[in-house]
Amino acid sequence: MFVWLAENAVTVIVLAAVLLMVGAAAAILAKDRKRGNGACTGNCAACRMGCASEKKI
Repeated sequence: MFVWLAENAVTVIVLAAVLLMVGAAAAILAKDRKRGNGACTGNCAACRMGCASEKKI
């Protein structure tokens, strides 16, 4: 096991760094959503993401 870790140390470190970044981004998005600071503000007229066209029934 230690031999495998020694041979793949760089890969393991990069994978851990990527997982930490993804986890941090997810935590920030979840925190913003709880605060009400999500991507959608409800003002579809000023939305650049085209939500006014998506909400048409």
